[in-house]
Amino acid sequence: MAGLAGGEVIIRKAETEDVSALTVLILQVWLDTYVKHGIKKSIADYVLSELTAARTAAYLAQEHTHILLAEMDGHLVGYCQTLNGKRNDQVQAEHQAELDHLYVHPGFFSRGIGRRLLAEAEEHLRSLGVQQLWLTAWVGNDKALRFYPGTGYADIGATVFRMENEEVDNRIFCKTL
Repeated sequence: MAGLAGGEVIIRKAETEDVSALTVLILQVWLDTYVKHGIKKSIADYVLSELTAARTAAYLAQEHTHILLAEMDGHLVGYCQTLNGKRNDQVQAEHQAELDHLYVHPGFFSRGIGRRLLAEAEEHLRSLGVQQLWLTAWVGNDKALRFYPGTGYADIGATVFRMENEEVDNRIFCKTL
């Protein structure tokens, strides 16, 4: 892995053969981001039911889903998933989309990978006529809460993410494309 320190980052559209590597990246980043106090049943159940290769493959097959990958020296280091047409009542645009996920491997933070993935996703959606892109970010994810305003997203309100019987506080961010 010595060659990964300064390799060129390539952004490309995800393909079917990427499902296993993408699923492992999702698991790694999700656990690193959201599991701060150990594993409990609700977290384990969510991970085992939702963060699966079958679920990743299903998203990849959906027409309205666009998944971009960031690779360095053949290794997956980030990904971005948008859902065209996904609506949020707090967003005013008629043609809107959701930034469902923007994950960067923890070893590759602060290299501009997230910004590149986001910029390419925004350009793709703009070409489809999307007017606004929105997302939700967990209130405990300080990196995300700093990153999105720095890329032009405005905090427009609160929402909750439901995991079994728990409600997890999130913020809603939105950007006009």
